[in-house]
Amino acid sequence: MRGFNEDQIIPFGMFAREEGVIVRFIEFMPLEEERTWSPNTVVTLDEILRRMGEYRPLVEIPHARSETARRFHFDDGLGEIGIIAPVSHPFCGHCSRIRITSDGKIRTCLFSVWDHDLYGQMRRGASDQELEDFIRGVVERKEQRHHIGEPDFVPASRTMVHIGG
Repeated sequence: MRGFNEDQIIPFGMFAREEGVIVRFIEFMPLEEERTWSPNTVVTLDEILRRMGEYRPLVEIPHARSETARRFHFDDGLGEIGIIAPVSHPFCGHCSRIRITSDGKIRTCLFSVWDHDLYGQMRRGASDQELEDFIRGVVERKEQRHHIGEPDFVPASRTMVHIGG
């Protein structure tokens, strides 16, 4: 988050190398209650790479298209970082994730404005086949992309704290 913790990029890279752990960075996303997010507060994937490169060059590790993080190791093979960049490098077209909320709703995207009531289907006594058909139908209508940072962006209908994330 710009103005808050971007000075920790290189220290976290050093930590990954020294401890032999994988460190993940995630771009600041509009998921909070107060809705204080703005594009100006996002430290992007490109900026993280540039800053980390001031310490030591990174090499991208090939990954599955549906993986949310782009992964990198340092040029000497020590340490790994991952960057989840839904704002600056959206991966929506390849995302294979859905989420079941704490109250039994299916969400096809963290930024979705819709919930799909799986719990309600179960309460009505839906058969296994009906549940399978319902879930398949929801997934087939999964949003093609989010609109974070665009003028017409509508924040998610519920924040992370309300969906069990």
